[in-house]
Amino acid sequence: MAGQFLTESQKIQNIVKGFNLTKSLFVSSILIGDAYTGKKSLVRYLFPSTRFADGNDQKKVEQLLSEHNELVIYHFEKLSNIENLDFENKRIIAISDYVGNEKAIDSIFAFIYHMPPLKERPEDVALLTEHFIREVVSDLMIDRNFNVDSRSLDLSANNHSLRRSLYRQAFVQNCDSHDIESILYRYLYENIEGNNDYKTYLPLYEKPLIEAGLKRYGSQLKLSQILGINRNTLRKKIHELNLD
Repeated sequence: MAGQFLTESQKIQNIVKGFNLTKSLFVSSILIGDAYTGKKSLVRYLFPSTRFADGNDQKKVEQLLSEHNELVIYHFEKLSNIENLDFENKRIIAISDYVGNEKAIDSIFAFIYHMPPLKERPEDVALLTEHFIREVVSDLMIDRNFNVDSRSLDLSANNHSLRRSLYRQAFVQNCDSHDIESILYRYLYENIEGNNDYKTYLPLYEKPLIEAGLKRYGSQLKLSQILGINRNTLRKKIHELNLD
């Protein structure tokens, strides 16, 4: 744990150590990594009183550079003509999703740090999952914690997709029949438009019903009795829905 920044990753601890060692020096550093890896949160924690500037606004960045000796520039990859920026006798901390001009980066920054994606930080996945669960339970006003399916955790967009996948799991586990009907109503209202839509959209009901039944009872014979349909009809449905 790095203070208020949630991490147990040794790689990030090394980044923290590097920044802390150079805090008193007028040298420039850049933190590079995928979006939603926590780069901005980490820098904000390490430099809480430092002014932040958005690289999407080139003129504002140039103005703040002329007014401050210490500045955090996020979305650094959006700036143009970075070779002409005046970093002389300043402490600049840049945050970038990617490196656009490696040669310029090497010449401007004394220290270059790389933020690892969440998929390379399994210890942080567990830590952040616990943190986001508390947030989800509070936001969705759920009375209890929900069962997290680790196989369904989405790390493709790091913290962003992890949080989103937990919200999705929480909603799915806590929605009732009215919620399901409302979701189906909205989806069907917006998509029905063909000449054979009854057949097209029938699998929305049949597939989860049969798939869940097979998993719960583990027997086609038992499931056919539960559903009140002929076993041969059930077997045909399983084949049509690619569940076999």
